[in-house]
Amino acid sequence: MTSNRKKLLLVGSTISPVHLKNYYHLIKDYFDEILVVTNYPIDFCKYEIVDFSIKQPFKIPGNIKSFRRIINAFNPDLIHVHQANSCAYITAKANQGKYPLVLTIWGSDVLLLPQRGFLFKYMVKYSLKRADAITADANYIASVIQDLGIRKEINVANFGIDLDQIIIPPKENIIYSNRLHNELYNIDQVIIGFRDFVKEFPEWKLIIGGNGKKTEDLKKLAKNSLPVNSYECIGFVDKDENQRQYLRAKIWISVPRSDGTAISLLEAMAYGCIPVVSDLPANNEWITDGLNGCVVRDGITNALKKASTLSITEVQEINSKIIETKATKKVNKAVFESIYDKIIKAGN
Repeated sequence: MTSNRKKLLLVGSTISPVHLKNYYHLIKDYFDEILVVTNYPIDFCKYEIVDFSIKQPFKIPGNIKSFRRIINAFNPDLIHVHQANSCAYITAKANQGKYPLVLTIWGSDVLLLPQRGFLFKYMVKYSLKRADAITADANYIASVIQDLGIRKEINVANFGIDLDQIIIPPKENIIYSNRLHNELYNIDQVIIGFRDFVKEFPEWKLIIGGNGKKTEDLKKLAKNSLPVNSYECIGFVDKDENQRQYLRAKIWISVPRSDGTAISLLEAMAYGCIPVVSDLPANNEWITDGLNGCVVRDGITNALKKASTLSITEVQEINSKIIETKATKKVNKAVFESIYDKIIKAGN
């Protein structure tokens, strides 16, 4: 390791690069040099490609050796890998304990992956055990890690959001959904729940953002289930358009079957929406049903009805205070930098 220039090897999948890119921008000023190791090309940092797939086991030893050469050539002060999946497993195998390893949990890696079978559970636990520091974005995720037999301190932090100095305009009767279009996020249930809601409240409109493998199926479902002018599918949008939709929408909805702390939830709270969320432990750390949002416990339609009756002013006041104290980039950057400080000082 070097004591002159701080070097980070940042590791993670970039099939969907948004979260890793956001994290890079959160901590990039702390380091003099960052190299991203990932499985797809990126445009925000110098990178190397490694195959993290475990679908062809006979290729894994070669991929580990290739990664080890990258690690040794870069000679980082520390390695920070995102998600306790095959990325973390192959990283830990390649590193062999040579450099300090930080592991950030995203949620599904410890909530769902161990349920897929013994080998996946072994991979997750191996990765966790080889980490010198672990972070999770919710206290519940930290408890799940401990239930896996990992007796280490878990630092709770999220990637944070920009708390823009903006004036929230009067809200429209819009429900905004912007999660990915795959089975995990239950967008089809959002459409069906809105179908029954809009029968009673025809002045409301559903805006469906995002994309994914189920996009075409969801478009067909919306077309066959909803009144023509009651919904709009806007696809994947950039940051500015996403913010515009948050600012328009009175309600934001997200009902995945499993999740950690979603950045989109924090954004919705910051931009003055009334969140409607699935009844998950991580969501319950942020949302108190009937106070600063609604938790779906008696069907999506009923949760939407309840949310539509809440005082938008009171919800915005409560959520603004929560975001300022727990969810800004400034607050969470300090947590990650304190972890880096401790590791780098220990190595000097």
